[in-house]
Amino acid sequence: MVPWFSLFGKDYYSMEDIKSIVGVDHIGYAVKDIMHSRDVFIALGYVFDEVKADEYRQVNVSLGENGGVRIELLAALDKEKKSPIDGYINKVGSTPYHICYEVNDIQDAITELQNIGFTMLGNPTESIPLGGIVCFLYSSEIGLIELISYMEVRTKSKTLE
Repeated sequence: MVPWFSLFGKDYYSMEDIKSIVGVDHIGYAVKDIMHSRDVFIALGYVFDEVKADEYRQVNVSLGENGGVRIELLAALDKEKKSPIDGYINKVGSTPYHICYEVNDIQDAITELQNIGFTMLGNPTESIPLGGIVCFLYSSEIGLIELISYMEVRTKSKTLE
């Protein structure tokens, strides 16, 4: 993969080098109180689905949409158990947490992103609240991103029938 340009010893890449990304799926927000945060976003015009528990990640999740922009609210499932958002909440309070990109093939996307310096934070897993296969990656340049593949879940479901 050839860098698009280099600046101060860092290589930067074009989106042409990351062919497996379909587009932005949602922006994730780490929040202290999911119901209160939902109420604030509803006042801003968002419409939400119900709150769903993600036992694997120890968070409550609710997706909202406003004019085609989707957000995902994440709050600790149980204040007594550790969740991935605790550090963000403790440092800065409720805040945007990640950008999620939809991909057709999650393994291809992971490989492409690792080739430009991203680090995978755990293996891809199924997300029941989102209805897709997800994986989180980190870059010191932009922070945390999530990948989601809905296509792989649909394909998996068809093969089970």
